[in-house]
Amino acid sequence: MSNFPAEIILFIFMSILFTVASYEIKKRFYVPVSPCLLVFGTLARVIGTYFGDLGPTVSLLDDLDPVIVQLAVMPALIFEASLGTDWYTFKKIFWQILPMATTVVCLTSFLTACVLKYMMTYDFGWNESLMLGVILNATDHVAVMAMLKELRANDRFETLLGGETLLNEATVVVFFNICLDSAVGEVKVSDRFVSFFQLTLGGLGLGLGFSLALAWSIKRIVNDMSQEINLTVVTAYVLFWLADHKAGCSGALAVVTLGLFMSSYGKTLISPLVEKSLHDFWHITGVNMEAIVFILAGMLLGMLIADTNNLGINEVSMLLALFVLLHIVRGIVVWIHFPILKRLGYGLSIKEAFIMTIAGIKGVIATALALIGYHHSDLNERFRSLLLFFTIGTVGLTILVDSFAVKFFVRKFGMDTLSEVQENMMLGVTTAVLQQTAKKVERIRSLKEFNLVKWDEVMNLAGPKCLLNQIMKQTKVGKKLLKKYPHDTPEELLEKYVKKFNLTTSVLTTETRRRFFTTLKGIYWHEFEAGQCLGYTVLILIDSCNQALDVENSAMCDWEILEKEIYNPKLMNFLRISSKIPIIGRLFKYILYERITLTYDAASTFIKSHEEAQELIDQMEIDIDELIFHEVMKESHIQIESCKEFIGTHITENYPEVIAEVQSKMASHTLLLSQRKLISKIYHQGVIKKVEYDHLLTAIDHNMKRLTFQSTPHVPSIKEMLKNRFRKAKAKDIEQLLPYIEEKHFQPDVMLFEEGQPINGAYLIFNGRVREFGNCINKELSIGNIAGVHHLLVNCRGNTTTAVTLSVVYAALIPPWISEKHVFMEDLYKEAAEEVLLLNKAKLGLEEAKNEHICRVAQRSIVRHVHEGSFIDLRRGALVLWGRVKKDKEEFSLLPPTKKIIQSADEAIVMLFPAHFGGILKQHKSISAAFASYYIRSASKNVNLNIKNPASDELQGLNTTLKLQKREVLRTKTDEEKD
Repeated sequence: MSNFPAEIILFIFMSILFTVASYEIKKRFYVPVSPCLLVFGTLARVIGTYFGDLGPTVSLLDDLDPVIVQLAVMPALIFEASLGTDWYTFKKIFWQILPMATTVVCLTSFLTACVLKYMMTYDFGWNESLMLGVILNATDHVAVMAMLKELRANDRFETLLGGETLLNEATVVVFFNICLDSAVGEVKVSDRFVSFFQLTLGGLGLGLGFSLALAWSIKRIVNDMSQEINLTVVTAYVLFWLADHKAGCSGALAVVTLGLFMSSYGKTLISPLVEKSLHDFWHITGVNMEAIVFILAGMLLGMLIADTNNLGINEVSMLLALFVLLHIVRGIVVWIHFPILKRLGYGLSIKEAFIMTIAGIKGVIATALALIGYHHSDLNERFRSLLLFFTIGTVGLTILVDSFAVKFFVRKFGMDTLSEVQENMMLGVTTAVLQQTAKKVERIRSLKEFNLVKWDEVMNLAGPKCLLNQIMKQTKVGKKLLKKYPHDTPEELLEKYVKKFNLTTSVLTTETRRRFFTTLKGIYWHEFEAGQCLGYTVLILIDSCNQALDVENSAMCDWEILEKEIYNPKLMNFLRISSKIPIIGRLFKYILYERITLTYDAASTFIKSHEEAQELIDQMEIDIDELIFHEVMKESHIQIESCKEFIGTHITENYPEVIAEVQSKMASHTLLLSQRKLISKIYHQGVIKKVEYDHLLTAIDHNMKRLTFQSTPHVPSIKEMLKNRFRKAKAKDIEQLLPYIEEKHFQPDVMLFEEGQPINGAYLIFNGRVREFGNCINKELSIGNIAGVHHLLVNCRGNTTTAVTLSVVYAALIPPWISEKHVFMEDLYKEAAEEVLLLNKAKLGLEEAKNEHICRVAQRSIVRHVHEGSFIDLRRGALVLWGRVKKDKEEFSLLPPTKKIIQSADEAIVMLFPAHFGGILKQHKSISAAFASYYIRSASKNVNLNIKNPASDELQGLNTTLKLQKREVLRTKTDEEKD
């Protein structure tokens, strides 16, 4: 007994080695992992006694305490399975999952017990028969989900089967504990009911309590991988132990509750930098725990095989009969429930019901429960042997036979094939890949270092036809074409392939809309990881996409869905009134600000992400008609405009302080993440040592924690607003300006200033909305903007625009002489850069340039105030907005890009063009053409996203074939013109 720890450690590492070997066997021979592990365990038990130290190890495990198995294995397996559940689909089909995991389990367990007692003529008592019936109806989440992922089944059906196995595990454990207590002692029927409710309700309540405690704790840990992962481990295991061994309730249900909480709301509490590592850790832990159980079961099966007194050929035939009868029982029960299941959730087809009948694959939970029963000394020895034999035998048969049966029937029913529209879109991407491959081949052929390449061999291994053949073999239409035209070239196959699709406008529109929402979900999650929206915000945004996908055949409505979720007028009005109550009003005010902050955060992220999704989808190019694409983009634009109107009406006018607070937090988070990435890069380059790296990260994470728990927002004062707008000015400059600033209050539809009238100043907006319009300008301004900012610039003789209030407006009137104070000039010209260019198009040579092109360049340029003798880098080129840089260059003159660094001849305001603009300017004869070219290039610039959506293949481009054909035509024409 003194060597017990060493033998256990040897067993664990031996199990991991067997796991590695089993996965390699699966890759090579396509044999499921679980049967391989059972075989390895059986062989280890049978022959292990002849190999020195291995003998005591495998023998010792025969008498292993089942409590150790249960406590070591169950929490990891159940938590890992529930953590990876798609929460939205799970809750949507919960009422389908619930009967499958409760009444189906009860009825199949009872009928299985009847089969064991009356048809198989074993002398088992009712309690023993029910216990074995419960164990034999424990479906395995890991095995079922692995099988479905290989088949690429429908996501909703996948979640239905996965959800059933998840709750089935918890339900089976509850029933098993009741049956085990009844089998080893007299228990009244009333006591069984009491025990059932204690196990279930107690498990749910304890799981929810631990979930809230974990949420509170983990929120206070920032970017600490080991601490955050360890906290989930400790919580899951302590919860299971406390529920199962101390509180007398179901540890399985408690851990399921914890895992589902983490998959729904808790995932946003984990630091974004840690989230992937957390899922990887639990996945590896689950795989290893599953392997240990199967190997342990195989060893005990080997012991039973060696012990011929307990088992014989009759038991083997009974096992085969029991395997068939289990399917008949499950089929009867599923079809009894079919009328109910097809009316709940997303519904259920006859084909899906049949697949559910044969997909009740047993696995690690059944095996673990059988081990617990086998080691329970109060049970009959003969029953314990049969319990273990029947369970492990059934597990092995279901994994081998049912897995192949499910795969066969899923393919037979066409449930795993791509739809025509999906196949068509994959074809578009394939076309792009083949064209790029052909170009790459030509480029490599021209390189001298590849003169000895065996091109026939390369083309057979990695050429366009090889790739196209492999892709077509996996598709329904492609497979038929390939069989009919095996010797065609890739170009001929593609031409025939494209002609095979005849898709309706409605089908293509629905698919385009669906992929837009899939892309949008990825962008939302990226925004959260980049610190650009709150954790709860990303959950409701993704939820709005999921709800919109449920009605994907209709026009986009995700903003209408989101608005109902984030803004309840009655509740907001109640909070607003209650916030004015003495003493307790502070609490209501805090809640009110929390709701408004969430509302603005969700609405602003919605607008930004929709705009980014439009750009990204356009770049990805899906093979559809241009009119369909633009129709879907138009739907998105309507949603954006509705959201903007909502922000203006409900937030901008009433809660300007919230906008300032949210924007400040987002900017702070962006800077902190940038600092963290830079420090990590420097560390990995070897510039700093580990101790310095840790100190630097600790400082940044401390600031991140402060940002997380920041106080309630407040309205910025005039002084704070001026400091934010004029960053070059010092505190004394702001103090000198303050006495000349006038606070103004305007009702809606009031004219602040009129075009052609003398300049009275400009208005820094504190609250409300203003529309400013003129010859070239038409825009809406809100908090933080300066209406009429270009009127404050040097040499401006009169108002060039008109401004009208759209709502109640609070603003500060800035005097027109402010530009005489040169400390304010740079910030004024930064704010007014677009207006300066638009109002002086003729002077700048931009008469032919479109306004949107001018605005894009102005937004991405850098405005600098230079003094006499200041050095200016003109690699990008520049425009002089005021003053003289060279003696021969007047105001509004162009400074062409040059490698020279020049000195300014006088004081001036210079707008340095964006990065890469210098090269574009050199390629065009006019500055207008350069502006247009920059606009097109910047619009098509790739957007880098780390999209954490399981369906990453859904992000294929829309429009590839058509657009690539157009580009090829244009390229050919251009080449002909050159020739």
